[in-house]
Amino acid sequence: MPKEVCERLGIAPGDYVKIYIDESNRVIVEKVLDIDKLAGILNPGRTLKGLAEELDRERKCGER
Repeated sequence: MPKEVCERLGIAPGDYVKIYIDESNRVIVEKVLDIDKLAGILNPGRTLKGLAEELDRERKCGER
């Protein structure tokens, strides 16, 4: 992604982005929170280490 676009959107190396095409065929780029930041907002104080793996295990157990 061009440097100017990243700077304008506040996107830094390691950030997550969502890229999609809307109904008007425009390309949309949105910065999104990573799982650690999101978990900290939704559940302050929760230990974040291994959270993605824990959630994945719980989801897989629920599929059985």
